[in-house]
Amino acid sequence: MRNSGYERHADDWYVEPAWCVHALLMVERPFVGTVLDPCCGGGNIVQALCSNEIEATGADIRDRADGTYPVMGYAQSLLDVRPTSVVSNPPYGVAEDFIMSCLALTKDRVCVLLRLAFLEGVKRREWFPHVPLARVWVSSKRISMPPGGTDIPAKGGAIAYAWFVFEHGHTGQPKLGWLPDVRGVEA
Repeated sequence: MRNSGYERHADDWYVEPAWCVHALLMVERPFVGTVLDPCCGGGNIVQALCSNEIEATGADIRDRADGTYPVMGYAQSLLDVRPTSVVSNPPYGVAEDFIMSCLALTKDRVCVLLRLAFLEGVKRREWFPHVPLARVWVSSKRISMPPGGTDIPAKGGAIAYAWFVFEHGHTGQPKLGWLPDVRGVEA
């Protein structure tokens, strides 16, 4: 069992709630061009972006949305789509490689939903000065992310999460902020 209280999913597929995507959109400047979620799972992030009139698409390593999105790894989807930006909840174990791959093939920014603990560690401390981390948006409300493909309900989050925003051209220290409360958006 993970710290979240859920059994570990084989592909690290955990379903983020729509409200955390809407909260990101409330604090970030508008997205332009195509936004890709290369690890879209069932498509929650893509659907939340599209509901805000953002041109968004997704892909995933497995068919988790009944053929709605192409099945391919994130590296291939980045090459195929060449998005302006990426918004994603990537597998935690490949987060650094994922971010670097996204930065290499985007023009605007890469927003990733990760554990707040992503800030920790000596090796990562050495990595951060070499990437354009512009903003960290902390969720005061704990985000519950049950394993995808199950009927396990969200049960209240046990782990602190944040959106990490890497923006092309950013230099200097990142801004630290908090996500606003979002009302009227389900789970």
